[in-house]
Amino acid sequence: MESDENVGTEQRQFLVDGEYLINVKDHVIADINPEASSTYSATTILNYFQEKMITPYLRLMRLMSLRPLITAQENCAFFECLNFFYVLILLLLMIAGYFLQYMSCFRRDRGFCYVVQTTDMYSAVGVSEKFIQDKICYGSTVFSFILPGCLHLVAYLHAIYVMRRSDDDQISLLMERVILASSNLSNGFIVQKKLMKTLWIFLTVSAIWMLMSSISIASMTYEGNIDFKWIPETRSPNLDITLKVLLVATILWHDMIEGIIIANYCIQTQLLISYLFFLRERLLQYAVEPIKWMRDIEEFRKMLNYVNSEVSLSVSIFTLVNISYAISGILWLLKLDVVDKKPMPIVGISLMIILLWIFIAVIPFIQAIRLSNACEMLKDVGHKVRIQPFVHSGTPTSELDSVLLFTSTLRINAKLFNNIVTGSNLCFCLVITCIGILVLGMCHYLAF
Repeated sequence: MESDENVGTEQRQFLVDGEYLINVKDHVIADINPEASSTYSATTILNYFQEKMITPYLRLMRLMSLRPLITAQENCAFFECLNFFYVLILLLLMIAGYFLQYMSCFRRDRGFCYVVQTTDMYSAVGVSEKFIQDKICYGSTVFSFILPGCLHLVAYLHAIYVMRRSDDDQISLLMERVILASSNLSNGFIVQKKLMKTLWIFLTVSAIWMLMSSISIASMTYEGNIDFKWIPETRSPNLDITLKVLLVATILWHDMIEGIIIANYCIQTQLLISYLFFLRERLLQYAVEPIKWMRDIEEFRKMLNYVNSEVSLSVSIFTLVNISYAISGILWLLKLDVVDKKPMPIVGISLMIILLWIFIAVIPFIQAIRLSNACEMLKDVGHKVRIQPFVHSGTPTSELDSVLLFTSTLRINAKLFNNIVTGSNLCFCLVITCIGILVLGMCHYLAF
């Protein structure tokens, strides 16, 4: 079998769209059956992952405009203009969605928010009557519509900037390194198949979240009597249906963008977790050169810094908005909103919306905690290597001591909001939140 270094450097081809693909002169990917055998070369496995995972994923990224829609070998003004107009159309679609939400008084944390305005009227006999004037959209326009929309748009623009700025693709490069790192393990083929299934699970769960969100929004749109600002109430039924369809479609597009960007973060963190696990197992199972292994760890550090400093920023902005939606929706259902004391939620739908926001807000933290735990597990690998009786018996003691010192002094962790995310930190925040809720209830600020 050819060495990992040769596979990773000599046989790599750079495609025009930034993807890494392995030369397949001596391999036929169309006939690969991974279930049949575990004796395929690293090159064959790389091509299989390229065909089954990376290529479909990058096509999805192009649809979201996170990568250029059309690529060419040479700079072409026509293709550049086409890519620019595609991004412009998607941005206009997003902005139209924000305006439609404001026009219909639709809030992502609770749905359509109308209050019936009444006025006391006096008849000729002096009897007081209440005359219903119209429905008004209550709440702060800035905090209910403008700020969440701006944050959502900024997160999307930042994701476009990050993913289009680099010449190569982080997913392709990271996937290649993960496969190469696992190709020499005793159970490498099994964990490779498990890894691809896990990556597809993230995309599948993201799609289910989008579907559930769309169902909830469509249900509220169907049930409610919607008033659109600046549109006369005498509008035709066809116009009313068109506006409702546009509202649901633009919100679905917002959710698709957010779901794919958060899924991208989860996929990259999962690849980093697997990469670190494979590097750790390779050091424990085989007598590798310590200096080469430490260089691989430094490569991992660079990719981790990219995720922490670049990819996580847009995810942090989305998570900030999602947590705000979840908390606002919970307070609304508990009748703690100072303006809307009598909420009229649609049974089941409002609760489902809150659960969806909680779910998508928690997922990045779970992945960040898992990545931080994997980084912490790497610190004790130097001690295990130092006492290996057989695997590293021929390695000089000075080199083993170097590995021990190197791993014990590593400072690598996953970050969100530019802060280290660990399970203990998250538990501490939850404890402080519970104490705050308990104290507010004791002081009668909260009443159920």
